[in-house]
Amino acid sequence: MEFYADGNKRQKLITHIVGVRNNAALFTKDICCESWGALLGDWHDLGKFMEAFQKYMLEDEARIEHAIVGGRYATDQFNDPLRKLALQFTISCHHTGLQNSETLRKRLVNAAQLVCDAIKNVPDDLLDRKLPEWPAWLIPPSTTAEEKEIDVWKRCLEFWIRMLHSCLVDADWLDAEKRDPDAPKRPEFLSIEKLRDKLDGYIDAKVSDATKHNWTPVNAQRKNVLDACRESAKTKTGYFSLTVPTGGGKTLSGMSFALNHAVENKMKRVIVVIPYTSIIEQNASVYAEVLGQENIIEHHSNIDPEKDTVRNHLAAENWDAPIIVTTNVQFFESLYANKNSRLRKLHNISRSVIFLDEVQSLPPVLLYPILDAIRELRDHYGCSIVLSTATQPALKKRKSFDCGFDAVKEIIPDAMKLSKDLARVNIEWETMNAIEYRDISERILKENIQRVLVVTYKRKDARALAGLLPDDTYHLSASMCPSHRKDTLNKVKEELMKNKSSTVRLVSTQLIEAGVDIDFPVVFRALAGLDSISQTAGRCNREGKNVNGGRLIVFRAPTEPPVGVLRLGKAITESILNSSASEFDGVLRDKDGFLDLTSPAIYDTYFRLLYSGVQLDGAGVQNARTNFDFPEVAKRFCMIDSATYPVVVPYKNGYDILDGVHVKFKPSRDDFRSLQPFIVQIYFHELEVLNNIGALGSIHEKSFYYLTTPYERLYDDRFGLVISEENLFPDYSKLNV
Repeated sequence: MEFYADGNKRQKLITHIVGVRNNAALFTKDICCESWGALLGDWHDLGKFMEAFQKYMLEDEARIEHAIVGGRYATDQFNDPLRKLALQFTISCHHTGLQNSETLRKRLVNAAQLVCDAIKNVPDDLLDRKLPEWPAWLIPPSTTAEEKEIDVWKRCLEFWIRMLHSCLVDADWLDAEKRDPDAPKRPEFLSIEKLRDKLDGYIDAKVSDATKHNWTPVNAQRKNVLDACRESAKTKTGYFSLTVPTGGGKTLSGMSFALNHAVENKMKRVIVVIPYTSIIEQNASVYAEVLGQENIIEHHSNIDPEKDTVRNHLAAENWDAPIIVTTNVQFFESLYANKNSRLRKLHNISRSVIFLDEVQSLPPVLLYPILDAIRELRDHYGCSIVLSTATQPALKKRKSFDCGFDAVKEIIPDAMKLSKDLARVNIEWETMNAIEYRDISERILKENIQRVLVVTYKRKDARALAGLLPDDTYHLSASMCPSHRKDTLNKVKEELMKNKSSTVRLVSTQLIEAGVDIDFPVVFRALAGLDSISQTAGRCNREGKNVNGGRLIVFRAPTEPPVGVLRLGKAITESILNSSASEFDGVLRDKDGFLDLTSPAIYDTYFRLLYSGVQLDGAGVQNARTNFDFPEVAKRFCMIDSATYPVVVPYKNGYDILDGVHVKFKPSRDDFRSLQPFIVQIYFHELEVLNNIGALGSIHEKSFYYLTTPYERLYDDRFGLVISEENLFPDYSKLNV
């Protein structure tokens, strides 16, 4: 009987097995276990040698499972229970995604007859394989080792199984593509060396031009940052810290370090990991301008459909590209996922420079598993890690923080001097008594502050203050959909670039803080964590045009930040503000006795206090990992608040796209992605309110909600989605024909 890999008889089974073996061996070679990949490829489809499976596939007879056969055959063939575990999970789950131990055990127990039906048809040379040895760094500890040491090893094994699984899944899917004559061709890219040369040539020309025509003190400091990045790039792989104040030019200098370091150490790619999609769009456009859009692969939920070309889509599937720009959510949730579509790319993270931008934004409640994953990538998968921020968190290992990193190399020789040299803001602390938002608005108008940014805690606060100011005051918050926020920011930037006499006032929540390239001479910031205050300072006198410094007024607001890390951060700032000079290191205060936000030491103190007040594995991810419960790990490791619900709002052509998705019997992922720019996330209590009055419709099993016609008015052109008692009435005129 002839055995085929697919129901269309486009590929013989043995041809597919050889192709997957070659791919998997190549991929696992990068993680120093080539023989494991070869074995996985050889045995992953042993079940397709069952005559019953061929009939199911070719003649549409009763479904029969095939992936479990290779896992059960490995179970029967080898004695070492721990090494068998890796084969059982990886082979058996290469179609289902990684399962938990109990589910896998039940499948293996029930597969004995399937193995008998298959192996009688398998070529003898395919069955005659030896169990590979452990990688040197993964040899199990002795049975007398302490429980803590054994748990650490279990998590290393768990992570390695993820990597093996990724190698097999990608190898399988890539070979399967060959069967489809209509499958698009995988994209090709410039080499890391050519991209490095292209970037450095661009930067050198830019520096030369600035030297001749517009050399400023800020430009001089940016050149110092660039030189330090290039010099540090010559070192071996490891942990690196890039501490550069906002406006210090770290976007291009950091990429210069990454590409030069990758070339120096023969690494495969650069992965830039950014917390917010707004920063991704900004940074990716900078990289694309220099290196070409075709060489920059963006992978995040809010990618512009025009940028999500076939080329980008294919490369995003498995990250087989030299430069990837992605989000914290996509990167870290993929590391701890159990679904094949997300796990597929993991093996291509090996031998990469991983540039973690705005690293202070990593969620403290998931910090332990995040740092554990970073350590695995650095220690066992050939990666270099760059921790980049203006406010470096306290991630170095210490007695009270044993999950931290050893031997972190600072790229900037004197980060404190750089911070002081780039200081462009004078901070005024008005935190003794609460100041009402009405008083803030009256002060802005009375002092005739024409260009001002005010940052509040919550959406409600921002809306209230903006409502107290003239109607031409801009408002920015998560009550607005991404497309609306983007348009508003573009208008603000355009206004700021006009003559200095134009009035530009903006009231925003903290979403303005990280990475948004905007420059106001005066900024008000509600008292918050030091990291948030410093990020807000980065929006004040950003380009240093005011030689006397911009004004940042930190005030005590009449409201409180949301419960959790944000409120804890504010409390820690207050404790430092109210402490005596002797309680903390003297470098934390300037000559006048105020907090010196140009001192990196102050952030070390702040983050130490912050991390000591939070459970760093609040979801219990690490425990689920030691139990090899892959679905539970994926469930627990969630970086986005799952207690929110997406509502499509009537902004621009959002409802036209909604109508197109609504009428489809089975919308694609790309269909749903096309709605992302027009979505506002709401909380459960808001969902209940809107549901109770009939303001919400839903599509496709409540994948998305939308405002019904009489309630479209709830979405305001200035404030976005407004849900308040005085606003919850229908507009039936919308129903008139």
